[in-house]
This record gives sequence, structure tokens and C-alpha cells, in this order.
Amino acid sequence: MLEITTPRCFLRPMGESDFSAVGRYLQDAEVMHAWGHTLSDAEVRAWIARQQERYDTAGYGALAVTLRSTGELIGQCGLTMQECLGVSPLEDDGASPEPVAAGASSSERPGLGVRDLYVSEVGYMLARAYWGQGYAVEAAYACLRMGFTSLALPEIFACIKVGNTASCAVARRLGMRRCGFFYKHYRGEDMPHELYGLRAGDLLPRADLEKGYAVTWRC
Repeated sequence: MLEITTPRCFLRPMGESDFSAVGRYLQDAEVMHAWGHTLSDAEVRAWIARQQERYDTAGYGALAVTLRSTGELIGQCGLTMQECLGVSPLEDDGASPEPVAAGASSSERPGLGVRDLYVSEVGYMLARAYWGQGYAVEAAYACLRMGFTSLALPEIFACIKVGNTASCAVARRLGMRRCGFFYKHYRGEDMPHELYGLRAGDLLPRADLEKGYAVTWRC
């Protein structure tokens, strides 16, 4: 099992005993605004089960973010594999217009200039009481560092719904740049998303976020 330590947080696999804490943010309409809906109790349990399946198959997934000082679960952050269909190149501030790294799975549609991608994504979500305190950047930085070093990933992405300015701000603070646009089909709706990317050699050095950083793999 993967565990990550940051200056203020401890990231660990989530389990069934975390149902109430996970439900507090997955059932908060403001937290789930970008999703367009909150989750039912059954869907929260399925969410946790899906992460546990990822731990068993890939060895990583969305991890519970807890405070080192109290042990309280305040959200989640981690790496998952995501399918992004019909990604159009989008150049931003000098970023490469090709949102595909070596090793990323992709298929190009001839003549359309778009790609179907299967990429490593960093995702983050926090309970409302912990917004604006730097926890998302801290946890996501640790996951990026783990992905680039322990997993040797060449590039990591973030798929962010258009209009989710808070998530975009976190991505930019991590040094990620917009590199693509696509629609994610979800619950019968085509939701516009922007793709942010970061190459392994471009992770911003953050001495303040390295204090106490550690990665542990437990059997």
C-alpha cells in the first residue's frame, strides 16, 4: 500500500471506515459543483471500492489526505489513469501543443488534429473547510513528485472542467500548463474540459514542500 508524507499531511489508502469522512465532501454540493451532482451513500461506497481496486491493480490511486497533527481526513489526492477522447491541441504560454508524452497511450484521428489519450492524471479534492490553505498544492506536489520519481512517469496531466477556476489555479501553481481541450461524456452530458500537463523535468522545486516528504510502499 502506498503512503506519502508531506509537511502537514499524510496520504494513505482510503477504506470502508472512511465512509463518513469521504461522504462529507462527496455529498457537499459546493465541493461537487464541477461534477454537477453529489453522490448517494451507495455511490460513496462504490467510490471508495473503486480506489481500493486501483490500489490492488496499479498499486496507487486516489489517497485519503489526513492531517498529521490530528489524523482528520480532509479530502483526497492521488494519481489515476484517465481516458480523454478527442483532445484538441491547445497552446498556452509557450507550452507544447502536443499533450502526449513518451509512454502515454494515444491514437490520432487523421485529418482532424485531435487525439484520444489515456494518461496519468493527478486529481485533488478537499472538504470545503480546508480550501484556500495550500493543502491541495501540498498534496498534489507530493503526488507529482512520487509519480515522476517512484513511478518514473514522463508526464502527468490534470483534467479540469472549464470554469473550475480553483482547480486551474492549483494546476498553475504546480507549474502545469494548458495543452489540450476535450469533452468528457458524463451522465448523458458533454462537459468541456481543459487538459493541463507537466513534464518530469519541469516540476517546480519547492523546498517548503519537501520538508518531511517521504514515500512508503507497504505490502
